[in-house]
Amino acid sequence: MIMRTKSIFSFRHRIGTSVYFVLLVFTVLICYTPSAGAFQGVQVENTRGINAAVPTQLGFADALFAEGDYYRAVTEYKRFVYQYPGHPEVDRARLNVARGAIVAERWEEARSVLQHTLEQKPKPESRAQAHVLLAEIPYLQGEFKASFDYLERVETLYLYPAFAQRVKELQLWSLLEGERLQQAQRFLRAQEMELCPDLEDILGLQELPRKSPRLAGTLSALLPGAGQLYNGRYREAGMAFALNAAFIFGGLQAIDTGNTVLGGILLFFEAGWYGGNIYNAVNTAHKTNRRRYRSKLEQLREGCRFSLLSAERGTVLQLSTRF
Repeated sequence: MIMRTKSIFSFRHRIGTSVYFVLLVFTVLICYTPSAGAFQGVQVENTRGINAAVPTQLGFADALFAEGDYYRAVTEYKRFVYQYPGHPEVDRARLNVARGAIVAERWEEARSVLQHTLEQKPKPESRAQAHVLLAEIPYLQGEFKASFDYLERVETLYLYPAFAQRVKELQLWSLLEGERLQQAQRFLRAQEMELCPDLEDILGLQELPRKSPRLAGTLSALLPGAGQLYNGRYREAGMAFALNAAFIFGGLQAIDTGNTVLGGILLFFEAGWYGGNIYNAVNTAHKTNRRRYRSKLEQLREGCRFSLLSAERGTVLQLSTRF
């Protein structure tokens, strides 16, 4: 009986102790539970941490772009745009995505990115840069008239001095690249701002010594090799004369000896050599003129320090010109 009483007392004592322990833990939890304001403070701190990480992520993309690693840079810029669509640097990131696509000659992708950028109503400077890049795409594709015409349409969208300077500069070079020298002169005379090259430089382009393709072809028709001699290609002139003379002589000799079949074959091939001789003379004259023109144009480009916006190595585009 005594043992039973002690067991009951011990059991009750353990229960009481457990209850007191639970109550103590519950009280401590209530006292140290953060308030709603504390939670809000933590959330604000996390948000600040994310914003602080933004320059780091964009900086990594800029570093890759500056190194010429455009493929990885474009990937990082796209990631940045996706994660932070409202960030002030999003326009710059989009423009650099387009520039990377232009460098890789992915013309349609670049055009799509730039058009999307314009649809987002960016800042005036970013909008101007997007238009210039859109005009540079046909320029790089050799469609100089399309580049000039596009700039004609967008020039009056809004007044922006640096943009106007870039537009006029690119338009002038589109005319020069397309060898439209008369129009380039009229264009320059109509401008109030100074552009490089000037009228004197364009007159110098017009006065470059040129070979006449028509005269070269006529000379080669009269005497095989004469057109090449006119173009200054002395080795080609000698080869053209020797080959045509050999086939003509061989064909006529074969006919004189009664071997008309062989003579006909030789004269047939001679007709091909004769036509090729005329074509070569005309083509060489065109190539000579283009080579001289391109050489002079490159000298002017270096003197004017002209470069395309898409070719700038910096990650922050500047519309201001270099002269």
